[in-house]
Amino acid sequence: MKIITVTLNPCIDVSYNMNSPFKAGELNRVEMGELRYSGKGINVSRRLKTLGTESLILTFSFGDDGDRMEEELRREGLSVWAVKCEGKLRRNVAILDSEGAATEINEKGSPVSEEKIKELVGVLKSELNCPDKKILIISGSLPTGVDGTVYKKLCTIGRNSGALVVLDCDGEALKTGLKATPDLIKPNRRELEELTGVDLSGSGEDVRIDAVKACLEFFRNEETAVLCTLDVDGAVYAGPDGSFMCDAVKGNIKSFKGAGDSFLASFIREIIVKDGDCEMALIKAAAETTAYLSEK
Repeated sequence: MKIITVTLNPCIDVSYNMNSPFKAGELNRVEMGELRYSGKGINVSRRLKTLGTESLILTFSFGDDGDRMEEELRREGLSVWAVKCEGKLRRNVAILDSEGAATEINEKGSPVSEEKIKELVGVLKSELNCPDKKILIISGSLPTGVDGTVYKKLCTIGRNSGALVVLDCDGEALKTGLKATPDLIKPNRRELEELTGVDLSGSGEDVRIDAVKACLEFFRNEETAVLCTLDVDGAVYAGPDGSFMCDAVKGNIKSFKGAGDSFLASFIREIIVKDGDCEMALIKAAAETTAYLSEK
């Protein structure tokens, strides 16, 4: 089996855990932050590696920061193919305070030229040109100046190669990518609300029921399966195997950064790589994600 994750807008993640409540507009003192080269597809590959499944990261590498990113990812044992670009690697800052409130500040990425997009597309086509069972996971935001049609193009390439295609993004990029009918999308609560217009402001089993109904209706109309994470209220799935939901597994969460990517990696590994059933995949993904977030 060949798994490829695509991250068009990689970043440097800087995470801070506070021992007090975060105060907007005031000085907040923190311990030394954790720095990690990241991006949604990179996070998925990293988590798959931890779970014992190899994948190839396809991404862009910006300047000296990009060189250091490639070096560090390979040091972690990850396989990387990075298209070299001018510019700087963007930074994302995440702050988790003592009350569990998460604050994020995400920079936009450096511009990527059409020539570099074509180079990445060429690499993807080459990597997908194999007889193996293939999974293509396309995740995250877009670099400056790149519109959502690139996700439609990448999804089409994946579908035409016979790969199972997973798309994890939001906004116009998601709406445009859906025109290529990916096999699975992975919205969070807010993204599912924007996509379907369904109010998911509830909690517990009530919001899971509302969410799974929205996912099932979406699947019936669009023929794309939906895996939706609902933070502390668990997760739901609707697709060709039916509809399922699970509660969150409680734990001593140290950071929520990468929670959705971890959930997706665990789910994909269980349902596709290990040929498990959807209900068990949801339960295992919830448990493994809580364990992962508790270890950070």
